[in-house]
Amino acid sequence: MRPSWIWTLRGAGLSRPDPWLVNDGVAGVPGVLRVSVLDTNGNLVIGGCLDGRISLAGKGFVRPQFPLPKETAWKGLRLKAEIEVKGQRHPVRWSVQARRLNATAR
Repeated sequence: MRPSWIWTLRGAGLSRPDPWLVNDGVAGVPGVLRVSVLDTNGNLVIGGCLDGRISLAGKGFVRPQFPLPKETAWKGLRLKAEIEVKGQRHPVRWSVQARRLNATAR
């Protein structure tokens, strides 16, 4: 799993980070994916869980929603993920999509 895009949605008294997560690996998440938004001190602002069946490999995007109070400062917020399997949480290291090299280029 990796963040693909992160947009900001605002309106109706709410401000919301709108991350789109993608799993372009070869396997689904083995358990529950817990995604959290943390402030600059590492304190939980808001979070939630995604069932592993939602994040199947190569099956498009997952879009968790995090409604925040409109006055929430965005600067310094971080997105954190953990995989929960059999009651144990394991940190997820976000990855980036590697650019593919053109095999014919020299």
